[in-house]
Amino acid sequence: MQKEDVAFIGCRLVGLYYAIKALETVASFMMTFVAWKSGAQFPASTAAMFYLQLMPFTFYTIAACMLWFGAGTIVKYLLPDGQIASTTSKPTLEQVQSVLFSAVGLLVLTWGITDLGKVLYQLFQLKQSSHYAQIPLTLQSECVAVACRLLLGFCLVFGSRGLSGFLTRLRQPELR
Repeated sequence: MQKEDVAFIGCRLVGLYYAIKALETVASFMMTFVAWKSGAQFPASTAAMFYLQLMPFTFYTIAACMLWFGAGTIVKYLLPDGQIASTTSKPTLEQVQSVLFSAVGLLVLTWGITDLGKVLYQLFQLKQSSHYAQIPLTLQSECVAVACRLLLGFCLVFGSRGLSGFLTRLRQPELR
């Protein structure tokens, strides 16, 4: 198995994970829809409830489709043509780590984006209720957590080669 095969399979597996997450949100949406049809009262507006249910489904579905059908493009980005054509040997540990760091980074990044949508919606609802409302401490800490998650995701995706090289150097004995 070559390194582009490992990267391709990794992208497909993460896409499959997001497809499963999309199916989980369908169940949540159906429960909300049935409750709405039976006349249940929601603490927020009905449109807001459906928005909160449909946005994660939409995001997970788009992420799953992009990772499943765009796996070849992602592999070409992760492993430029020079690397793919130059070697036909098995992937090195550093290359596998790089692909895994990128896959985990994509996972963390998509979690951060969904959480960002939730936080922005809460901020919008807070400002809608009163223009002079103070942002609660819990929402402020949630904003910081989302920012850290997004930053970590970007660092893992775009710095995967450097992190992999750093881990490899840490394992090597010191040369004097």
